Amino acid sequence: MPNRTHITGSEKQLVVSGLNRNQNVKGKSQMSKKRAGAILIMFLACGLITQAFAQGQEPKFNSNADDIRKIGNLVEEFRQDIIRKDGSAIKKLMLHPNVLFHSIDNQESVDNARKLNAQFDGIGPSALDGFVKLLATSKDKLEETFQNIEIRQDGDLGLVTMNYDFFINDKIHHSGIEHWQVRKIDGQWKILSVTWTKYNHN
Repeated sequence: MPNRTHITGSEKQLVVSGLNRNQNVKGKSQMSKKRAGAILIMFLACGLITQAFAQGQEPKFNSNADDIRKIGNLVEEFRQDIIRKDGSAIKKLMLHPNVLFHSIDNQESVDNARKLNAQFDGIGPSALDGFVKLLATSKDKLEETFQNIEIRQDGDLGLVTMNYDFFINDKIHHSGIEHWQVRKIDGQWKILSVTWTKYNHN
C-alpha cells in the first residue's frame, strides 16, 4: 500500500494560512500595479492638458508690420497733440466725437457717484470733451509718456495696451495702465475707445 501522510489539524491551518498569505501578496501586488497604472495615466493626461493650455495661451492675430507701425504712429501723434495742447487734433484721431474715453474708477468712487445718480453704470458719458477743454484752458505744462507699449492687430481691429505717466509741470500727477481699441476705416486707423486706470501721485 502507498504511504499516506497524515496531516494534523494544526498543520492544515498552517497550510491554509500560507495559501491565504500568498493570495494576499498577489492581490496587493496586482492592486499596486493597477494603482501605479492609474497614476501614470493621470500624470500623462495632466501633461497633455497643460501642454494644450500652453500652446493655446496666446491668441492668433492676422497682423502685418505696416499696420502695426501705423498704429504706433497714432499713439505718438496722440502724445504730441497733448504736448501741443491741440484738442482739435486729438478729436480728429477719434472715430467719432462720442467714443468711450474714460478712466476706470474704483468701487468707492462708483458708490459715491450712485449717491447722486442711482443708475450710474460705473463709466458715465465720454470724458473726451472735458479733456479737450483741459488742453485748451490749462496754463500748465502737460505731457503724457508711454512705456511697455503692446500693439496687437487683427485685420481692421487693433488693441493697444501700455503703461502711462501723466505729467503736470514736469511732475508725475498720475499713472496707470491705458488701453485703446482702434479700427481701420477708409485706409486710416482711428481710436474707438480709450480706457485707463488712475493712481494719483500727490
